[in-house]
Amino acid sequence: MTKYYFHVDNGTFTPDQEGVDLPDLDAARQEAVRAAGEMINESKQSFWDHMTPWIMNVTDGQNRLLFTLQFAAKVPSGDALYIPRSASERG
Repeated sequence: MTKYYFHVDNGTFTPDQEGVDLPDLDAARQEAVRAAGEMINESKQSFWDHMTPWIMNVTDGQNRLLFTLQFAAKVPSGDALYIPRSASERG
């Protein structure tokens, strides 16, 4: 097992002092997504009011950055239409 640390900046930097023992990087990725969803759910309206990305930096025990998640809500300021692009337009 490897210890992974999930440091969060949602306007306030919260370093992960304890970490979580997980079997591999894939498990750490799954945990990051799960934890991000839980944080958004627990934040209630403040996530929607914040309007700047929340960032989760995931490191190992030697403080090496393994990956970063960014998540944000964007609410249009007026009427907006969603027009999906085709796969060829996305490149």
